[in-house]
Amino acid sequence: MIATISTQAGPSQVAPRAGLALALLLGINLFNYIDRQVLSAVLPRLELDADLFRPDDPNLKSKLGWLTTAFLVSYMLLSPVFGKLAERRSCWVLVGIGVILWSLASGGSGLAVGYLALLLTRCLVGVGEAAYGPVAPAMLSDLYPERKRGRIMAWFYLAIPVGSALGFVIGGQVADTSLGWRGAFQVVVIPGLVLGALCFFMRAPRQTNQELRGKPASWRVVLRELKGVRSFVFCCAGMTCTTFVLGGVAAWAPYYIFEREARFEITSPALDKMAELRSTDSTPVLPSEVMQKLRLLVSAESLSTEELKAALTRSELTQDERKQYQQRIFEGVTAKGSISLGRVGLIFGGIVVISGLVSTLLGGWLGDALKTRLRGSYFKVCGYGAFIAFPPFVAMLFVPFPYAWGCVFLAVFFLFINTGPANTILANVSRHNIRARAFAVNIFIIHALGDAISPPLIGWVGDRASLGLAFLLCSVLIMAAGTLWLCGARYLDEETERITESERTLHPTGA
Repeated sequence: MIATISTQAGPSQVAPRAGLALALLLGINLFNYIDRQVLSAVLPRLELDADLFRPDDPNLKSKLGWLTTAFLVSYMLLSPVFGKLAERRSCWVLVGIGVILWSLASGGSGLAVGYLALLLTRCLVGVGEAAYGPVAPAMLSDLYPERKRGRIMAWFYLAIPVGSALGFVIGGQVADTSLGWRGAFQVVVIPGLVLGALCFFMRAPRQTNQELRGKPASWRVVLRELKGVRSFVFCCAGMTCTTFVLGGVAAWAPYYIFEREARFEITSPALDKMAELRSTDSTPVLPSEVMQKLRLLVSAESLSTEELKAALTRSELTQDERKQYQQRIFEGVTAKGSISLGRVGLIFGGIVVISGLVSTLLGGWLGDALKTRLRGSYFKVCGYGAFIAFPPFVAMLFVPFPYAWGCVFLAVFFLFINTGPANTILANVSRHNIRARAFAVNIFIIHALGDAISPPLIGWVGDRASLGLAFLLCSVLIMAAGTLWLCGARYLDEETERITESERTLHPTGA
């Protein structure tokens, strides 16, 4: 049991207009993740656009991958910069500028007339989101007492599964209309500009004024301080492990499931449809010489993924041709009635949004509800959630589908349960006047060592062995995350109480 006084860190009651601020920041975060995933939804359309790529570009997939990486790199590198600016400037002004910038950059993505222009706009999206990502959760910590932060952070980060799913849906649906992939980027512009403009009409509570913050500390001082906060270090380490897993699995899971379950038939009607595929300048997506070589493989036999790969290897296709067109061939010869890559993505996306929504809210509620009953409750919710996620994660690699979908649901559910509690830990063990930079440091670490590197590493293992083995190796990090979080639990109450004492001097009247 812990002392009840530790539940009163920060303001002793909810700040005026805190609910309005939460609603606005939640709306912004929702469009943040919608914008991120619109790109993923329209990638198949981008590769057919002759203004961006040649159908025979040998680096096509790498260039598509860099569109995501460019955003992520600019986001994680510039988050610390804006985290420090938040100590000198109005947080609402920074957030407003950031939201408007990324909204305009997203619209610019839809106007890009070449690959480099598109790459630049995605970098600018990352810049805009860096002005928002580390600042918003720090603002919410200033508006709500510590006893409520778990639930508040859960509501705020609810945007991750919901916004991501909406991004896939909106991007895919709009791209199929006359607006095309360009329109998919542009539909988020007006809502983003409106949300950004509303920020300039918001007022910060008294405790966030500059005179209470004092002179900003140097980065060396901040990093030294955070390094000494054991709860912060263990939380960052645990989040890095799960970010590595979630980022890598999200990138490869649909492909893995499709590869495992799909059946293929190389028939003349299927090849005829493939031959009709054209890029936007009417160039055939698959050259005639490739189609001629594929027609030599026509057979009524149903093939597994491995059997189709073996058939393509034995064919007259060159190694470069197989590398360049294999994904198109797989999609084109998928057997009637077999699961398709699109259907896999739809089911997987539905699982993520439903399980992620419920578990994110549940994790925040559990952390707060157990706070007065269980020492280090936020850490323990994260840690035990990771341990529970491990068995279904491994089971989904061996259980046959459709039963494996249940394992996928459980694994995603318990991997998402840490979202609210983990971010609450970051807020509760970092001082008020460096909290934005603490979140910025966390953003940099979990992305640089997590989802910025996991997709290519998983792909590397998949090329040399199998994606199933790559996922099995990833599962070790789920257990590592659980262990790290449980190790941090012993320090949380003491370090939260220390911040409690420092914040009481900033909130002597509670408001």
